[in-house]
Amino acid sequence: MYLMNQSMNRIRNNYYQDNDVVVNGTDDGHWTPRMYTNGKVSYGNPTTWISDSKTYLEGVSLYEVNLSGSQSGNEISFDVKMNAIQTTPASQDLRLFVATVMDIVQYPASTNLLTEHHYPVIELLTGNTGKQMKFISGITYTESFIWSMPDAWINHSDITWKSSDLKAVAWIQNYKSKEVLQVNEFGFD
Repeated sequence: MYLMNQSMNRIRNNYYQDNDVVVNGTDDGHWTPRMYTNGKVSYGNPTTWISDSKTYLEGVSLYEVNLSGSQSGNEISFDVKMNAIQTTPASQDLRLFVATVMDIVQYPASTNLLTEHHYPVIELLTGNTGKQMKFISGITYTESFIWSMPDAWINHSDITWKSSDLKAVAWIQNYKSKEVLQVNEFGFD
């Protein structure tokens, strides 16, 4: 799904200093799909991806992220509510990222020969570098979003998806260390 939003994907690849994906401005296809676990590439296959991510499931976070909303056809509206146990230190660069994703996209003409894509990011609603956040302990912060599926997705003749598979994912990330401090997803069905 790299080709559906090349600008976003290049910026994210650069953020993770991942030069394997783009060679001379072209996706080499060798390392896609790629998964990152807390800012580090999880090489290998789905088995490695699952074991890498499970490493962090039992951790306790200082942050809470909750999503709620509704869907009408290809349009969604939702709120992201966040709070923290501890006030953010002035020197810490925390970012909120909110993405729209699709459970499954069928793409038979995929250049990397993977025809079924799971959880491709459609768009980062807080921008490609996220929204800077400073939390005050005990204060709940709310960000509201209204979003419609881009025409490029609706009118793309080579991909198929179901609007019932649309989700929103929100995460708080330490932008310097790349560590994800909390994440949550919301399905609209």
